[in-house]
Amino acid sequence: MKLSKRLLLLVVSVLFVVLLGACNSKEQVSSHSSSPGTASTESGKEYPQGVTDKEIVIGMTGPQSGPTAIYDSARKAAESYIKYVNENGGVNGRTIKLIAYDDQGQPAKATQAVKRLVEQDKVYALVGSIGTVSNLASLDYFKEKGIPTVMVGSGSSKFVQPSIKNVLGLGVINYAVEANILLEYTVKELGAKKIAIAYQNDDLGKEGYETVKNSIGQYDGVEIVQEVNFLTTDVEFSSHAQKIQKSNPDAILVFSSPNPVANLKKDLYKIGMKDIPFVVNSVGANDTKMFDLAGADVWEGTISAASIPMPGSSDDESLQLFVERFGKDYPNEPLVGVSQSGWGQVEVFVEALKLAGDDLSWDNLINSLYKLDKWKGSMYAGVSFSPENHYGSTSLFITEAKDGKINPISNIMTYDPATKTVTVEE
Repeated sequence: MKLSKRLLLLVVSVLFVVLLGACNSKEQVSSHSSSPGTASTESGKEYPQGVTDKEIVIGMTGPQSGPTAIYDSARKAAESYIKYVNENGGVNGRTIKLIAYDDQGQPAKATQAVKRLVEQDKVYALVGSIGTVSNLASLDYFKEKGIPTVMVGSGSSKFVQPSIKNVLGLGVINYAVEANILLEYTVKELGAKKIAIAYQNDDLGKEGYETVKNSIGQYDGVEIVQEVNFLTTDVEFSSHAQKIQKSNPDAILVFSSPNPVANLKKDLYKIGMKDIPFVVNSVGANDTKMFDLAGADVWEGTISAASIPMPGSSDDESLQLFVERFGKDYPNEPLVGVSQSGWGQVEVFVEALKLAGDDLSWDNLINSLYKLDKWKGSMYAGVSFSPENHYGSTSLFITEAKDGKINPISNIMTYDPATKTVTVEE
């Protein structure tokens, strides 16, 4: 199935209404020097913290337990890729060491873990740390310390709009970009006129919800007939399901993390809402574990999006390596979804290290990321950075859950931060 050509002209002018004022701000810069504490090595050279003649130490935080533990597949994939890199000589003669702490998806624990990584473990950079709310809780600290924070495991606009000097890259597609594209698909391809919205009541869910609220006026005769919200830890969704049912929607749009989405769809299924299109943001749906969380019959037909090609759908070398290596290291983990992001995020960081050479100052690492322009050497469809564009990955495609798999059902769409337009690849 292909999306309407209207997407070629889709101007996401309302994309960041929730951030009015911020979009016109100057680039935020760290109040801390961009040169961290240095240490002498055996060779007599001085390097930034976390770097020796033989090793680079990086840090990551994320939920390894708790209600969002499904995201721990990203850490496992990152470890798998790092192991592969080290077995093949490392990067410019140095191996990489990853220190990862479990924050249980709790912002306070995430902040403590980040401070421990930076101040006690003395990591060189933070790479692929998982969670919107958790990373936002540490954002001021990232700015204060100036430590490179690469490929954040979030799609929040607050990390990239406006750009922050030392925070570069979203591990998943930007929530607002994705919300506009999912809305377009729901209206134009599914023919929905009456839409119910369910969203997680935090920064992860609110950005998608507010984007749809601000964009829906572009579509004649389309209205929001019901809104329900919930917390990450909620498990009871019968009242939410009943409210949605009473509104008699043509489609349901959901912006959430995985567990609440699974529980909501189970309760909708119980009351007979089996055939209403169920459209979910990528971080809440694009993982084959969802067939287990919700039940195979319940999850069947769910529409979502993805920013990385699916195994079996591409002959991309990086994707093939991921399937072979991660499948060997973690045979019980899914090869679609969260794990792909974890692998891809470290691929981007490693490429920047290669480009930086032996000058591993924080400034040079950042400048090395700026050299990536539509780079296709990772699993992402394309990665680009510039001083004005810290998004990193800006491409996605629509998916459908079917027969235990997540299948692509559209061409790749790419958002241009400069023009705020989306184009569809032929």
